[in-house]
Amino acid sequence: MASLLENNAGGPRLKTFILENRELYRLLLSKFMEEKNGHQVVFFESPHELENNHEPRDLEMMAAHLLPSRLHFKNNGAVHRHAVYGEALDSATILWCRKSGLNGILDLQDSQEAWSRCLQAMGNGEISETPSVARTLHEGHGKGVTKLSRREAEVARMLVKGFSAKQVALSLGTSEGTVKNQRKAVYRKLGIVRATQLAGAMGLVGS
Repeated sequence: MASLLENNAGGPRLKTFILENRELYRLLLSKFMEEKNGHQVVFFESPHELENNHEPRDLEMMAAHLLPSRLHFKNNGAVHRHAVYGEALDSATILWCRKSGLNGILDLQDSQEAWSRCLQAMGNGEISETPSVARTLHEGHGKGVTKLSRREAEVARMLVKGFSAKQVALSLGTSEGTVKNQRKAVYRKLGIVRATQLAGAMGLVGS
């Protein structure tokens, strides 16, 4: 990584853009990233603000609760590294982030040392996750579907296969409105917000 300076810990010093709108988390991340690890950090409050900044960056980090429905990452800088972080990340979010091709997934319940190792690995061009990520997937695999009623699970499985609400209604002999209401109930019970999270939340895809 000849284009990057070395920090005090011997790893690459990253120019990091972070999407985070909470003041406390900004303070904690600033102290950890800048004071402890020697990285340069620039904060943004909204995806729009981040998207419209064209400065080169080495790493983009996004708080999981601010992830846009359509992932948009800038391909600026010498290398392109993208990471998501959050508190007690659920398996659906983790699987969605993996499928989206992110370089790093960091859970705030892991130690600062684990975060430092993960960031250093990403700085060296590797894909890295903090320990709780794999543990969450292992512990949560297949449990989501047990939260659903029989009909909700049936609807969810058809949605995972790519059926539209109208197609599901025709297949099950019910109205499209009923299917949409069942879909909302499925999302609520599984704690997800988008269709791309559904398969992971139900344990229907591997880690």
